[in-house]
Amino acid sequence: MRVFHASPLRSWQILFALLLLIGAGCVHAQSADDQGNDAGDPPSRVAGLAYVDGDLGLMPAGSTTWTSADLNRPLTNGDKLSSGPGGRAELDLGGAALRISGQTDIGILNLNGQTGQFELTQGSLNISVRSIDQGSTYEIDTPTLALVIDQPGNYRVDVPADGSSTTVGVNDGLATVYGENNAQREVFSGRRYQFTGSALTDVMVSDITSSDAFDLWCNDRDTQEGNDASAQYVSNDMVGSDDLDGWGSWEEDEDYGSIWYPVNVVAGWAPYRFGHWVWVWPWGWTWVDDLPWGFAPYHYGRWAFIHHRWGWIPGPRHARPIYAPALVAFVGGGKDHPVGWFPLGPHDVYNPWYRASRNYYTSVNLANIGPGRYADQTHLIDTLHNQYSVYQSGRGVPGASYAYRNTPEALTAVSAQAFASASSVRNSQVHLNAQQLASASLIWPTDLQRPASTSFGQPRLIDARPLPSAGFNRQVVAVGRPSAAVAATASVHAGQPASHVRVLNVRPNAPVISHDQVVGNAEVVRSSRVAAPPPSQPMPEQTEAQPAMLPQVPHFQPAQQVQSVEQVERYQPATRTYTPREEDPVQQRFDTAERSHQYVPEQRPPSANPSYESYARPDAVRPESQGRSSSPETHAENAPRPHASAPAPARNEGH
Repeated sequence: MRVFHASPLRSWQILFALLLLIGAGCVHAQSADDQGNDAGDPPSRVAGLAYVDGDLGLMPAGSTTWTSADLNRPLTNGDKLSSGPGGRAELDLGGAALRISGQTDIGILNLNGQTGQFELTQGSLNISVRSIDQGSTYEIDTPTLALVIDQPGNYRVDVPADGSSTTVGVNDGLATVYGENNAQREVFSGRRYQFTGSALTDVMVSDITSSDAFDLWCNDRDTQEGNDASAQYVSNDMVGSDDLDGWGSWEEDEDYGSIWYPVNVVAGWAPYRFGHWVWVWPWGWTWVDDLPWGFAPYHYGRWAFIHHRWGWIPGPRHARPIYAPALVAFVGGGKDHPVGWFPLGPHDVYNPWYRASRNYYTSVNLANIGPGRYADQTHLIDTLHNQYSVYQSGRGVPGASYAYRNTPEALTAVSAQAFASASSVRNSQVHLNAQQLASASLIWPTDLQRPASTSFGQPRLIDARPLPSAGFNRQVVAVGRPSAAVAATASVHAGQPASHVRVLNVRPNAPVISHDQVVGNAEVVRSSRVAAPPPSQPMPEQTEAQPAMLPQVPHFQPAQQVQSVEQVERYQPATRTYTPREEDPVQQRFDTAERSHQYVPEQRPPSANPSYESYARPDAVRPESQGRSSSPETHAENAPRPHASAPAPARNEGH
């Protein structure tokens, strides 16, 4: 059971809120020259808080007050989490899951479409990577080292309370650790490495032969998420899609394609009605839903009201998901008046209430509008480009129509105070009659209620454990640079350095230890190799960002069509039996072929993993012609990777 603590607000926090106010008011003053410049666009990806058990505190970016870490809360650059004794939490990253145990402190340093960079200052962390694009990485930064992951697998990292060492356990996969003086080494599947210093020379290596309660819980979560029936309807990278199974059913519609209908909802339920609004930098007002499945349907796709029931239409399955804080339109009388909203219909255009370049504006709509009237993408793109010309000037789009603008079942309204204080919408709802609904005008983003000091999250209860007033600031080492937003928010904390992340000077072609032998708990280094360029090169020095600056994100290509993303087979973590490893004939074959520079995959289907049987709900069956192929396509990524596990010592070694 979660408990919360109400901490007193400090005067400078109000000043920071005012800075956000100023930034929010300025972001729409864009010139025509900025229409294609996406340097200030928000990240295309966030983390979703998918599981919470026990005491968990959240310090939002830019704040020094710990708030409630609510289920389905979007987490982004600069956010910090701290779990109490016995607590556990899971972050859904879309294609990966990051889990923490009790008494663990983590922070998000840089999360976007290509990078997932986190700091771990104490405690235990597990990251299970199901799928990852070429060139993308996950990075775990600790006081001792930086762990960089660029392939699917399952990894655990432990840091003691004093931060004196880091233990890396590779349950499955292959990764690289980086330390001081350009020290680099690979860590192999089935091995546990305890590093005492950042030079990476003081290390104890052992086989993983046992598991604790945290390992078993992570394994159970992997098993549940591996049985994901919704994967045939939505992108593998959509955050929150794993939560749909068991809470609804999929049906086919001749107009809209696949539609997900929630089950067991209460009378009077409608999208965006059971939850609350919070202010999340840099998007501003963001919806946090109360229901267990309430992430993906509120930040991706569109809703449809069909035959007196609501159904969710995901965006194109082969389009890369782009997160939105809430896909709604607002109505009301302006500042200090009640605020109302309704979900966008299947082909309604989303007008963000934060800065958006033309590329972002087009892409966030293309990625979230499914089939229907706008099946012709050329027509949709023309509509978006025409509307953006009005949107970027800060004016409402003349004649814009919305599917549910005059639908009483769709509208939800609360007082301005309840809206801005993260209050429960259901408990604060204002009921409007038909006449009031008809007379309510659309609110342009600049007319929304401004954030207050209570807008960043719901308070913790008074009897919760105390947490550091300024967060955790133990220095960590890193390969990649943190997001500009992390430096911007840290710079306004009185008496604190602009950043507590020390970026390592990683050089290409440095020797990487790639062969180890275990003799009890002692390691014997056998050989080394020359490193390829590191997966995440440090960026050039940047000038200190201003507090109101938005984080930089990767470039959105001009949206002439929906960006197609190949949907690879979902990664299934191997069952962890912790038995001694044997010679892998497939790996030996690959190593032999690699030496001759000729690898020809053996023409035989991969063996099935009996630990993960396919899951199918009786009420969620999709025709075979629209489902996944029973066998994955031949792809270079399906080939065995070199050094997927620790190389076995030669027969004449170790004597």
